[in-house]
Amino acid sequence: MKKLTTALAFMLTFGAQAIEPIYVGGEQYSYTMSDFTPVYANGHIVGYDATIPVGVDMYDDFIGDYPELIFDVSGEAVGTTDGSHMLMDMSVVCSGVDIGYDADVVINRRGRLIPARFSIYNRKKTNGECQELKLRINKTGSSATNPAATIDALNVNLIVFLNLSF
Repeated sequence: MKKLTTALAFMLTFGAQAIEPIYVGGEQYSYTMSDFTPVYANGHIVGYDATIPVGVDMYDDFIGDYPELIFDVSGEAVGTTDGSHMLMDMSVVCSGVDIGYDADVVINRRGRLIPARFSIYNRKKTNGECQELKLRINKTGSSATNPAATIDALNVNLIVFLNLSF
């Protein structure tokens, strides 16, 4: 039994994926369902969260201040429904600073599911406080309580860069 517990702990340690820090500078980072953690309410999954460390939101001696950051986040969620539309939203927060919000609907049109698409583009001066970015994708409204409405796949692309306009 002890060997089985040790083997299981060893496998779980290497099976878990840690999200690498993103760096402010314009590189695109992509995330899929495996990078997110399920959010439960009343025993059902109602959404998914990802927490991403952010590096290099620092004071800039050249401009004599903290730079303005530009956040460009786009995503897509595919889901299964019982024939009704699935209401969804995406929100982005960086260390308590609200970055943005968008909402869309997964539509079941003649048996074909059309995914929800999200886009958040915002410019924020975070004064060096942006150390941890939180992405959340939720089922909302009546979809949140409908167990037949499930999120089957997520794809999110994220770019954070400096506004170099003076």
